[in-house]
Amino acid sequence: MPVTTSDKIVAAIIQASAVVLDTPRSLDKICGLIREAAASGARIVVCGETWLPGYPAWLDYVPNVALWGHEPSKDVFAELIRNSVTVPGDECDRLGQLARELKLVIVIGVNERIDVGPGNGTIYNSLLTFDVDGRIVSHRRKLVPTYTERMIWGNGDAKDLGAVKTGIGRVGGLICWEHWMPLARQVMHESAEQIHAAVWPTVHDLHQIASRQYAFEGRCFVLAAGIIMKVTDLP
Repeated sequence: MPVTTSDKIVAAIIQASAVVLDTPRSLDKICGLIREAAASGARIVVCGETWLPGYPAWLDYVPNVALWGHEPSKDVFAELIRNSVTVPGDECDRLGQLARELKLVIVIGVNERIDVGPGNGTIYNSLLTFDVDGRIVSHRRKLVPTYTERMIWGNGDAKDLGAVKTGIGRVGGLICWEHWMPLARQVMHESAEQIHAAVWPTVHDLHQIASRQYAFEGRCFVLAAGIIMKVTDLP
């Protein structure tokens, strides 16, 4: 059935920490939380920036992380590579099956690993949107990683920049600092976006202001989703 302007859409934002640098356990956790959201009537579920398997917070808090021979940094980077997902891949298959089973839209940020072809060995900050039939209808990579993030992620491109048609309406999303890129916002607004996923590492006051401004400028509903990460969550 097509979505009309009179339809009521229940949205859910996952407010929970991943099992940092452990993709299998993180995937089990997020699937359980998505089922809880669906049981409460949610038709779209949004998770924060690189929820799977966690944001590389150590970039800004660990001394000497940028040194060439810093062994702890090399170790944690290797762990992130091992736990990043491929698109398509097993993790995507499982999330797609869940979206199809529950008949909802899932928007989730992931660390994406390229194993073959152009970009082999690169990690991207990616945002995936699964439609109600389980298909990945949007697969986009953060255009320009922010500041220290450039030590982790490669530059993305404009592929899939714009809202896409889903079973609940036209859904789009931007990642963190992309909300301060006027041309990226303009492309999104021109794509007739109805629901926007604004994914962040954390939704502090400035990020909330940017999300509200986006809603005002784009005339759309905005779901501002941050992640939760405590010191005790880190290995």
